[in-house]
Amino acid sequence: MAAESVVIDIAASPARAWRAVTDVEDWPRWTTSMTEVKRLDEGALRVGSQARIKQPGLPTLVWEVTELVEGSSFSWVARTPGVVATASHEVVPTANGSRLTLGVAWTGIFGAVTAALVGKRTLKSITVDANGHKACAESAA
Repeated sequence: MAAESVVIDIAASPARAWRAVTDVEDWPRWTTSMTEVKRLDEGALRVGSQARIKQPGLPTLVWEVTELVEGSSFSWVARTPGVVATASHEVVPTANGSRLTLGVAWTGIFGAVTAALVGKRTLKSITVDANGHKACAESAA
């Protein structure tokens, strides 16, 4: 499995960081890596929740939550022919607030090829996203 990840410290409580991470429709307001995020269901993010995400230069994908630990982490997947992309989001408490880890991994017959083609771009995007989550959580603090 090929993967990229970013870790960033946030000077805000884990609860505030978690709200920033799980308010997925708000992401385009503070990150340039996404132009639109539309939830395909209502209510709190949960296993089975879906969102359609448009990103510059990439096809629009539907992501479905496959794992969620309330207040701590969630993962979701998007499927294209031959590739399953899994994005993970984890918030843990620290002495000065919280730590956010974002990751993307690719599996499937074309997973390694996809990682080779978009890995550097993905790392740049999730770094932008992590900094956006940080700014959003800290401004709400």
